[in-house]
Amino acid sequence: MTHKCRKCGKKLTDPESIKRGFGPECWYQLTGHHIDKTKRHSVPEDEEGPLPGQLSIFDYLAESDEVI
Repeated sequence: MTHKCRKCGKKLTDPESIKRGFGPECWYQLTGHHIDKTKRHSVPEDEEGPLPGQLSIFDYLAESDEVI
């Protein structure tokens, strides 16, 4: 474990960042995963799933009167 970010050298204060060895910004730059401080874990955007009530393009076109 280190108390400095292994990428930028800034001091780490969060226990998860210390365990990871990288601060949240550097972790995102390296992995593309955002750190959600409320959930305490990272979630890739493509794994979040659809929003409630969200239509796919095919659902929209099926409900639309227009032919594209």
